[in-house]
Amino acid sequence: MQTESQRTLNLLLPKGSLQGETLELFQRAGYELNGYTETDRSYRATFRDDNEVQIKISRPQEIPVYVGMDDFYDLGITGQDWVEETDSEVEEVLPLAYGHIDIILAVREEREDINTFEDLVTQADGDILISTEYLNLAEKYILEKTENKIAPAILTPWKRLNTRGSYQSPVTLMLSFGATEGKPPEEADAIIDNSTSSRRTIKANALKEIELLRQSESTLIANPKALRDPWKSEKIEEFKKTLQKGLRRRRSQALPGHI
Repeated sequence: MQTESQRTLNLLLPKGSLQGETLELFQRAGYELNGYTETDRSYRATFRDDNEVQIKISRPQEIPVYVGMDDFYDLGITGQDWVEETDSEVEEVLPLAYGHIDIILAVREEREDINTFEDLVTQADGDILISTEYLNLAEKYILEKTENKIAPAILTPWKRLNTRGSYQSPVTLMLSFGATEGKPPEEADAIIDNSTSSRRTIKANALKEIELLRQSESTLIANPKALRDPWKSEKIEEFKKTLQKGLRRRRSQALPGHI
Protein backbone atom coordinates (compact mmCIF):
# COMPACT_ATOMS: atom_id res chain seq x y z
CA MET A 1 0.00 0.00 0.00
CA GLN A 2 1.26 3.47 -0.92
CA THR A 3 2.16 5.90 1.83
CA GLU A 4 1.21 9.58 1.48
CA SER A 5 4.76 10.44 0.39
CA GLN A 6 4.63 7.80 -2.34
CA ARG A 7 1.31 8.82 -3.85
CA THR A 8 1.19 9.64 -7.54
CA LEU A 9 -1.31 11.05 -10.01
CA ASN A 10 -1.44 9.00 -13.21
CA LEU A 11 -1.85 11.16 -16.31
CA LEU A 12 -2.41 10.16 -19.93
CA LEU A 13 -1.35 12.58 -22.68
CA PRO A 14 -2.38 12.26 -26.35
CA LYS A 15 -0.13 11.20 -29.16
CA GLY A 16 -0.74 12.36 -32.73
CA SER A 17 -2.87 15.28 -33.86
CA LEU A 18 -3.37 16.76 -30.37
CA GLN A 19 0.23 16.35 -29.25
CA GLY A 20 1.75 19.59 -30.57
CA GLU A 21 -0.92 21.90 -29.11
CA THR A 22 -0.96 19.96 -25.84
CA LEU A 23 2.78 20.48 -25.47
CA GLU A 24 2.40 24.17 -26.32
CA LEU A 25 -0.32 24.61 -23.68
CA PHE A 26 1.83 22.94 -21.03
CA GLN A 27 4.77 25.19 -21.89
CA ARG A 28 2.58 28.29 -21.62
CA ALA A 29 1.35 27.02 -18.25
CA GLY A 30 4.94 26.75 -17.01
CA TYR A 31 5.34 22.96 -17.10
CA GLU A 32 8.62 21.54 -18.37
CA LEU A 33 7.94 18.20 -20.04
CA ASN A 34 10.63 15.67 -20.86
CA GLY A 35 9.98 12.97 -23.46
CA TYR A 36 6.89 14.46 -25.10
CA THR A 37 8.03 15.77 -28.47
CA GLU A 38 6.87 14.26 -31.74
CA THR A 39 10.37 12.86 -32.32
CA ASP A 40 10.48 10.99 -29.00
CA ARG A 41 9.92 7.24 -29.41
CA SER A 42 9.12 6.50 -25.78
CA TYR A 43 5.56 6.33 -24.54
CA ARG A 44 6.48 7.81 -21.18
CA ALA A 45 7.19 11.40 -20.17
CA THR A 46 7.98 13.32 -16.99
CA PHE A 47 7.53 16.76 -15.48
CA ARG A 48 10.92 18.15 -14.62
CA ASP A 49 9.81 19.59 -11.28
CA ASP A 50 6.98 17.27 -10.21
CA ASN A 51 7.67 13.62 -9.46
CA GLU A 52 4.17 13.12 -8.04
CA VAL A 53 2.76 12.86 -11.57
CA GLN A 54 3.39 9.77 -13.68
CA ILE A 55 2.81 10.36 -17.39
CA LYS A 56 2.12 7.92 -20.17
CA ILE A 57 1.36 8.72 -23.82
CA SER A 58 -1.50 7.06 -25.67
CA ARG A 59 -3.84 7.46 -28.62
CA PRO A 60 -6.72 9.91 -27.99
CA GLN A 61 -9.22 7.16 -28.88
CA GLU A 62 -8.03 5.00 -25.98
CA ILE A 63 -7.57 7.66 -23.30
CA PRO A 64 -11.24 7.96 -22.19
CA VAL A 65 -11.47 4.17 -21.83
CA TYR A 66 -8.41 3.93 -19.59
CA VAL A 67 -9.27 7.01 -17.52
CA GLY A 68 -12.77 5.62 -17.01
CA MET A 69 -11.49 2.35 -15.55
CA ASP A 70 -10.92 2.01 -11.83
CA ASP A 71 -7.31 2.19 -10.63
CA PHE A 72 -5.82 2.72 -14.10
CA TYR A 73 -5.39 6.44 -14.79
CA ASP A 74 -6.65 9.46 -12.89
CA LEU A 75 -6.49 12.13 -15.54
CA GLY A 76 -6.13 12.50 -19.30
CA ILE A 77 -6.35 14.81 -22.29
CA THR A 78 -8.36 13.68 -25.29
CA GLY A 79 -11.08 14.89 -27.65
CA GLN A 80 -14.70 15.33 -26.61
CA ASP A 81 -15.59 13.19 -29.64
CA TRP A 82 -13.78 10.18 -28.19
CA VAL A 83 -15.36 10.66 -24.76
CA GLU A 84 -18.76 10.40 -26.41
CA GLU A 85 -17.77 7.66 -28.85
CA THR A 86 -16.42 5.38 -26.12
CA ASP A 87 -19.23 6.23 -23.68
CA SER A 88 -16.62 6.21 -20.91
CA GLU A 89 -17.49 7.04 -17.31
CA VAL A 90 -15.29 10.11 -16.93
CA GLU A 91 -15.86 13.68 -15.86
CA GLU A 92 -14.88 16.63 -18.02
CA VAL A 93 -12.72 18.88 -15.86
CA LEU A 94 -11.68 21.59 -18.33
CA PRO A 95 -12.35 22.20 -22.04
CA LEU A 96 -9.02 23.19 -23.57
CA ALA A 97 -10.01 25.30 -26.61
CA TYR A 98 -7.84 23.55 -29.20
CA GLY A 99 -8.18 20.51 -31.41
CA HIS A 100 -11.47 21.81 -32.79
CA ILE A 101 -13.11 19.45 -35.24
CA ASP A 102 -16.53 18.83 -36.76
CA ILE A 103 -17.90 15.33 -37.24
CA ILE A 104 -19.66 15.31 -40.58
CA LEU A 105 -21.51 13.09 -43.03
CA ALA A 106 -20.06 13.47 -46.53
CA VAL A 107 -20.58 12.01 -50.00
CA ARG A 108 -18.90 12.38 -53.38
CA GLU A 109 -19.36 15.94 -54.61
CA GLU A 110 -20.71 14.80 -57.99
CA ARG A 111 -23.76 13.38 -56.21
CA GLU A 112 -25.89 16.47 -56.80
CA ASP A 113 -28.99 14.44 -55.89
CA ILE A 114 -27.74 13.85 -52.32
CA ASN A 115 -27.67 16.84 -49.98
CA THR A 116 -29.12 15.41 -46.76
CA PHE A 117 -29.16 12.11 -44.90
CA GLU A 118 -32.73 11.62 -46.10
CA ASP A 119 -31.51 11.96 -49.71
CA LEU A 120 -28.83 9.36 -49.05
CA VAL A 121 -31.45 6.87 -47.90
CA THR A 122 -34.08 7.57 -50.55
CA GLN A 123 -31.70 7.83 -53.52
CA ALA A 124 -29.84 4.60 -52.78
CA ASP A 125 -30.12 1.82 -55.34
CA GLY A 126 -29.42 -0.84 -52.72
CA ASP A 127 -27.64 -1.14 -49.39
CA ILE A 128 -25.92 2.00 -48.09
CA LEU A 129 -22.33 1.60 -46.91
CA ILE A 130 -20.94 4.29 -44.60
CA SER A 131 -17.27 4.19 -43.60
CA THR A 132 -16.41 5.62 -40.19
CA GLU A 133 -14.19 5.42 -37.12
CA TYR A 134 -17.16 6.58 -35.04
CA LEU A 135 -19.38 3.50 -34.91
CA ASN A 136 -21.31 4.52 -31.79
CA LEU A 137 -21.76 8.17 -32.74
CA ALA A 138 -22.84 7.18 -36.23
CA GLU A 139 -25.32 4.59 -34.97
CA LYS A 140 -26.83 7.08 -32.52
CA TYR A 141 -27.10 9.71 -35.26
CA ILE A 142 -28.87 7.36 -37.68
CA LEU A 143 -31.31 6.20 -35.01
CA GLU A 144 -32.12 9.83 -34.16
CA LYS A 145 -32.53 10.84 -37.82
CA THR A 146 -34.89 7.95 -38.53
CA GLU A 147 -36.80 8.05 -35.23
CA ASN A 148 -35.47 4.57 -34.38
CA LYS A 149 -36.79 3.12 -37.64
CA ILE A 150 -33.36 2.26 -39.06
CA ALA A 151 -30.83 0.48 -36.89
CA PRO A 152 -27.63 0.20 -38.91
CA ALA A 153 -25.70 -3.02 -39.17
CA ILE A 154 -22.08 -2.69 -38.03
CA LEU A 155 -19.29 -4.38 -39.95
CA THR A 156 -15.79 -4.82 -38.54
CA PRO A 157 -12.99 -7.13 -39.68
CA TRP A 158 -13.96 -9.48 -36.84
CA LYS A 159 -17.75 -9.67 -36.89
CA ARG A 160 -20.98 -8.24 -38.19
CA LEU A 161 -23.29 -6.74 -35.57
CA ASN A 162 -26.90 -5.66 -35.58
CA THR A 163 -28.55 -4.16 -32.52
CA ARG A 164 -32.03 -5.15 -33.69
CA GLY A 165 -31.67 -8.90 -33.91
CA SER A 166 -32.57 -10.35 -37.32
CA TYR A 167 -33.81 -7.00 -38.70
CA GLN A 168 -32.23 -6.37 -42.12
CA SER A 169 -30.99 -2.80 -42.19
CA PRO A 170 -30.43 -0.87 -45.44
CA VAL A 171 -27.50 0.93 -43.78
CA THR A 172 -24.19 -0.69 -42.85
CA LEU A 173 -21.51 1.12 -40.86
CA MET A 174 -18.05 -0.14 -41.77
CA LEU A 175 -15.23 0.40 -39.29
CA SER A 176 -12.46 2.50 -40.82
CA PHE A 177 -8.87 2.42 -39.60
CA GLY A 178 -8.00 5.75 -41.15
CA ALA A 179 -7.85 7.46 -44.57
CA THR A 180 -11.63 7.46 -44.37
CA GLU A 181 -11.94 10.29 -46.89
CA GLY A 182 -10.49 8.04 -49.59
CA LYS A 183 -13.10 5.28 -49.25
CA PRO A 184 -15.87 6.64 -51.56
CA PRO A 185 -16.95 5.68 -54.10
CA GLU A 186 -15.29 2.24 -54.33
CA GLU A 187 -15.54 1.07 -50.70
CA ALA A 188 -18.34 3.29 -49.37
CA ASP A 189 -21.28 5.43 -50.44
CA ALA A 190 -20.61 7.98 -47.70
CA ILE A 191 -18.37 8.66 -44.72
CA ILE A 192 -18.85 9.94 -41.19
CA ASP A 193 -15.53 11.47 -40.23
CA ASN A 194 -13.90 14.34 -38.39
CA SER A 195 -12.84 17.44 -40.27
CA THR A 196 -11.35 20.83 -39.47
CA SER A 197 -13.40 23.94 -40.21
CA SER A 198 -11.55 24.48 -43.51
CA ARG A 199 -12.79 21.11 -44.86
CA ARG A 200 -9.47 20.98 -46.74
CA THR A 201 -9.10 17.18 -46.71
CA ILE A 202 -12.75 16.70 -47.62
CA LYS A 203 -12.40 19.00 -50.62
CA ALA A 204 -9.10 17.43 -51.67
CA ASN A 205 -10.87 14.07 -51.96
CA ALA A 206 -13.78 15.46 -54.01
CA LEU A 207 -16.28 15.09 -51.16
CA LYS A 208 -18.99 17.41 -49.90
CA GLU A 209 -20.48 17.74 -46.44
CA ILE A 210 -24.20 17.05 -46.23
CA GLU A 211 -24.75 16.89 -42.45
CA LEU A 212 -22.99 18.14 -39.31
CA LEU A 213 -23.26 15.59 -36.49
CA ARG A 214 -21.16 17.05 -33.67
CA GLN A 215 -18.52 19.63 -32.83
CA SER A 216 -15.62 18.74 -30.59
CA GLU A 217 -12.52 20.14 -28.93
CA SER A 218 -9.81 18.79 -26.66
CA THR A 219 -10.65 18.36 -23.00
CA LEU A 220 -9.14 17.42 -19.66
CA ILE A 221 -10.99 14.44 -18.19
CA ALA A 222 -10.78 12.72 -14.81
CA ASN A 223 -11.76 9.44 -13.24
CA PRO A 224 -14.73 10.02 -10.87
CA LYS A 225 -13.09 7.85 -8.21
CA ALA A 226 -9.95 10.01 -8.35
CA LEU A 227 -12.07 13.12 -7.85
CA ARG A 228 -13.46 11.61 -4.64
CA ASP A 229 -9.98 10.97 -3.27
CA PRO A 230 -8.93 14.04 -1.19
CA TRP A 231 -5.24 13.98 -2.19
CA LYS A 232 -5.89 13.33 -5.90
CA SER A 233 -8.75 15.82 -6.02
CA GLU A 234 -6.50 18.55 -4.64
CA LYS A 235 -3.76 17.61 -7.10
CA ILE A 236 -6.21 17.65 -10.02
CA GLU A 237 -7.54 21.07 -8.99
CA GLU A 238 -3.99 22.42 -8.82
CA PHE A 239 -3.29 20.95 -12.27
CA LYS A 240 -6.51 22.45 -13.66
CA LYS A 241 -5.68 25.93 -12.35
CA THR A 242 -2.21 25.77 -13.86
CA LEU A 243 -3.62 24.82 -17.27
CA GLN A 244 -6.16 27.64 -16.99
CA LYS A 245 -3.21 29.98 -16.57
CA GLY A 246 -1.75 28.60 -19.80
CA LEU A 247 -5.09 29.09 -21.59
CA ARG A 248 -5.25 32.73 -20.45
CA ARG A 249 -1.71 33.35 -21.69
CA ARG A 250 -2.52 31.81 -25.06
CA ARG A 251 -5.66 33.93 -25.43
CA SER A 252 -3.85 37.14 -24.46
CA GLN A 253 -1.00 36.48 -26.88
CA ALA A 254 -3.50 35.83 -29.66
CA LEU A 255 -5.09 39.28 -29.28
CA PRO A 256 -4.43 41.74 -32.15
CA GLY A 257 -1.52 44.05 -31.42
CA HIS A 258 -0.08 41.87 -28.65
CA ILE A 259 3.70 41.99 -28.51
